[in-house]
Amino acid sequence: MELKDIVAIAGQSGLHKIVGRTKNGLIVETIGSGRRFATSFQDKVSVLEDISIYTVEEDMRLNKVLLKLQASNDVPSAKADMKTVRKFLIETIELDSERVYDNDIKKLMSWFHALKDVLDFSKLEEPEEDEEIVATDEVAGAAGVPKATKKVKAGEADAEVTEEAKPKKVAVKKAAAPKNAAPKNVATKTNSKGAGGSKTTYRSKTV
Repeated sequence: MELKDIVAIAGQSGLHKIVGRTKNGLIVETIGSGRRFATSFQDKVSVLEDISIYTVEEDMRLNKVLLKLQASNDVPSAKADMKTVRKFLIETIELDSERVYDNDIKKLMSWFHALKDVLDFSKLEEPEEDEEIVATDEVAGAAGVPKATKKVKAGEADAEVTEEAKPKKVAVKKAAAPKNAAPKNVATKTNSKGAGGSKTTYRSKTV
């Protein structure tokens, strides 16, 4: 269960999980009892993901508040002494005690205890934004050519940033055989006459 799926409805006790939608509102299920009912456009519905709490420095989103409460020990209940609860919240989240009413504090405490066993607290963590690192691209090798730069996200520092210019493949044509090929030896027949009769011999002739 995630915070974006949970709502508080004015006039309805407890928290409710969104299980469906209608043309005029939502279909919700009350956490704990399992009772289902439909809301209308007249109901004041607040999604817990959009709620913030007043603190000394700035408004703190409810997801951060719940994470801090989970990390604390002995979170007081909504029925505990209000002075004790306020002191606990001042120490835990730096609550702006002058701007937060008792009813809101009780509501916060009851929400935490209702969600601590059913909420996926790992989904409340907000991912940190990656810092950008400017790295030099060593592609330009010729003198006087400016080097290009590219931005690499943190965490990718181990990746190879330098890109070497890939040589272009050039098609090489095979040299054609010369028209005047190597001379072939052709046997030619010659007759030579001598004493004792004729004699036929063969010798090569260069073409």
